Amino acid sequence: THQSVRMIGSFSMAAAGIDAPLEIIKLRPNKYLFRTSMGQLGEILSGYDGQTAWAIQPGQGPLILEGEQAAQIAEQGDFFGDLHDTTKFTSMETVEQTDFEGRRAYKVKLTRRNGTVVHEYFDMETGLSAGGSASLSTPVGTMEMVTVLSDYREFGGMRVATRVVQKNPQFEVVLSIISVEYDTIDPSAVALPESVKALVKP
Repeated sequence: THQSVRMIGSFSMAAAGIDAPLEIIKLRPNKYLFRTSMGQLGEILSGYDGQTAWAIQPGQGPLILEGEQAAQIAEQGDFFGDLHDTTKFTSMETVEQTDFEGRRAYKVKLTRRNGTVVHEYFDMETGLSAGGSASLSTPVGTMEMVTVLSDYREFGGMRVATRVVQKNPQFEVVLSIISVEYDTIDPSAVALPESVKALVKP
């Protein structure tokens, strides 16, 4: 029944000495905003308004994202993405029982309709998602990303992983969630920024 969710926490990257505030907003069915601040360098923003995926980074200015990068942002905006709508996959297969980040887990292979494959690991003791792995497209090329979920807490009757570790060959990012609010978001919060609107072709 929820129409929106707002998560507040912190974004840290030890290798770069970054520890910054974090805000994630999702508005049903598929609008999304990610915001973190780099202090004097400025804000890092990315989002999806249901049609256009975009990003704003210090030193680069606003960008309209396309191709795989746009698809990845749109996927983040899926309000029910964690529920794995079966119509968006051609197959879901439990591959094996294995160790994942120190926990025994079921490894599940998920093949999306566009052909991309991701693997998700479900904790054999709790049944909760322990994380996953996928190949992601970035401005510097394709890289393997491993996501580790832990420290589940309950907010408004929903269990949420409050620690999210994202690992790739170059660096590691830790997202720590402090609070989760439901149904407090106005649609204007996920509208395209004016600087991005100027880039959208008619």
